[in-house]
Amino acid sequence: MSVPDEKQFRLSRLSLRRKANQINLLMLLVIAMAILVTVLSQCSLGDLQDTLANDLSSLRQSGETAAVVNDAMDRTGQAISAVQTLLLVLGILAVVFAVLTAVRSITVGLRAVALEVWIRRMGAGDLDYKVEMTGKDEIVKLAIALEELRQRSIKAMQLNLVERLSKGLQEKNEELERVVQELRQTQDQVITRQKLVELGELTAGVAHEIRNPLNFITNFSEASEELLDELKQALVDGADQLDEDTKDLIAEISQDLADNMQRIHSHGDRANRIVRDMLAIGRGGGKLQPTDINDLVRDHAMLAFHGARALDEDFQLDIRNHFDPNAGEIPVIPDDMGRVFLNLVGNACYATDEKRRMFDGDGDSYTPTLWLCTERTDDAVEIRIRDNGTGIPLDVIDRIFNPFFTTKPTDKGTGLGLSLSNDIVRQHGGSITPASKAGEYTEMTVSIPISGSRSPAK
Repeated sequence: MSVPDEKQFRLSRLSLRRKANQINLLMLLVIAMAILVTVLSQCSLGDLQDTLANDLSSLRQSGETAAVVNDAMDRTGQAISAVQTLLLVLGILAVVFAVLTAVRSITVGLRAVALEVWIRRMGAGDLDYKVEMTGKDEIVKLAIALEELRQRSIKAMQLNLVERLSKGLQEKNEELERVVQELRQTQDQVITRQKLVELGELTAGVAHEIRNPLNFITNFSEASEELLDELKQALVDGADQLDEDTKDLIAEISQDLADNMQRIHSHGDRANRIVRDMLAIGRGGGKLQPTDINDLVRDHAMLAFHGARALDEDFQLDIRNHFDPNAGEIPVIPDDMGRVFLNLVGNACYATDEKRRMFDGDGDSYTPTLWLCTERTDDAVEIRIRDNGTGIPLDVIDRIFNPFFTTKPTDKGTGLGLSLSNDIVRQHGGSITPASKAGEYTEMTVSIPISGSRSPAK
């Protein structure tokens, strides 16, 4: 913004455009006229007296006639008339100057009062009020300056109003974004819960239909194994009645049947686990309660580790904890959230053990390692579970939360653990974010809100 030139607003102290100078000049003229009238009156009267005295003395000495006396009287009257005319003119001029001075004083006073009222009303916030003035004196300049100030004040108020409206709109937009985010989260939870309910209803019916034939398969496989044992015993008892080729053939067939029965029994158990996990998807239990997240992660990580050790005595895992002491307690359903950590650490145990088997006999050193880390942020607690196992291929990482999808062999996993874990975390208002590089590492980041966690709908 350009700075105005101060010279255009400056008036000389002696300028006749100043109202004060005009009034002072008129007052000086009135005073001068009054003094001049007084001096002239005294001089004229003195001259008149001298003239009369001289004329009378002359008349007395000369003994002039009446005509001469009359002539002297006429000249005296003329002198008196001239003096009276002069005094009248000077008096009129003095009155005119006095009237002009009074008018000027009154006009300046009224305009000054108008400006004062204008300034006071502007100070009170009334920017619609203004005073119209014309001329080029300092009062008009002051009025112009006040009008510019009024216009600038109006613009400033408008800008302030726009800023407040913009700020209000921004706050409303942020509030709407929060509401939309909450609605999306709620909708996501409702959809997830509905999917779980529908899947639970479906799996309940499927489980009922599958379990009966599974029970028959398991029971008949066990009975068949017993029959095979009896057949083997019968062969031992009647060994003398059979030649060697026949005994070898019967023994081979019996062993094949035993192996087949074992496979049937193993796959039957796996089918039972699948059915059990399917039923677990639609099932959730417990209520939200404040839970120490560090203890929950630590306890279920050790539970998963000892479970892996129970299946393989050679399994080893270096567990490194980096728990945030400020993580504290957050509202969760302990059993459900514990199942999440159990599944994630169980997958890490499997991945590191598979990588250990690949390094066996190669002479390369490999230490299966698991990092457990918690960190409290402003609105959530993050739990990171990282292992240096086999990792997840990039082309399948987007599908790991799909039900029944698994990268494990068919006899090692059902493909429901991560799907179930993801649903549980989402019901708590959180999320699971995977990060992995095949052959190097896998890291699962579980984010659980500190406040506003929602209990699954009942």
